[in-house]
Amino acid sequence: MIEQTEHGWPTGDPRRFFDAPIDPEHLRASSPNVYRRAWWLAIGVVVGGGLVALGIWAIATGMDSSETSWPSMVAGVVAVLAGLGLFLRGLLVGNAAKPYRGGQLVPGMVVEHADADVQLLVLADTSRDPAAPPAFAYRLVSFTAREGTRFVPGQPVPCVAHGFVAPPWSRRWWSFDASPVEWASPNAEVVDAAGKAIPREEWDLLLAGARRVADIRRRISRIGRVADEDLTESLRHPPTRLGVPVEWQPDGRARFVGSVGHTTSTT
Repeated sequence: MIEQTEHGWPTGDPRRFFDAPIDPEHLRASSPNVYRRAWWLAIGVVVGGGLVALGIWAIATGMDSSETSWPSMVAGVVAVLAGLGLFLRGLLVGNAAKPYRGGQLVPGMVVEHADADVQLLVLADTSRDPAAPPAFAYRLVSFTAREGTRFVPGQPVPCVAHGFVAPPWSRRWWSFDASPVEWASPNAEVVDAAGKAIPREEWDLLLAGARRVADIRRRISRIGRVADEDLTESLRHPPTRLGVPVEWQPDGRARFVGSVGHTTSTT
């Protein structure tokens, strides 16, 4: 059981980011994402390459006919774009260690374990504006547990948030992913320290979100936003942003009153 304490670092604090050594051998044995890159590369090469070839053939057929076949050419262009997209997706997928290279620690909890299929409910701040209040959201993460790993419903699981997705103009991340800290290290002290770095109020908010699991499971995005009225004052207006003390203004935005030197303090 993860020991949770009242003390923890507010979301966005530099001390909330994972910086423990990664055990490559343990990661390969624990993480179901270890073959993810190879899988997407294979899909990109085989399916993406096939779609590109089919698209080129359709475009060539449409241009070579006595009368230009626009449906054939349009279908060809779509196939080429889809093929290139799959191929690029395969090239851009990171390996299993990538999430642990500086990701923020967030609270997670096992909400379902059926056979080897596991679902975690994770809570993270999706705000992209450091001067704006946190924008908490739940994310339902699914994976197939590797042999030798143990996940029990109700078990708290410190995670590292990663894979944030949103267009450049959005002030909030639209989606994100998360990976358990215990996949990266077999050291129980590392996992326990990760749990302690997260304030108890966030763990409590995560537990409160269990009642929304059925609703979030029905959503394509697997995302559930947390309303401001469901947040405690310290979560709605944390004392620091980016690890720097702030004062919250009447317009709802933060004014930085400290300096970056505050981020190195551990007291």
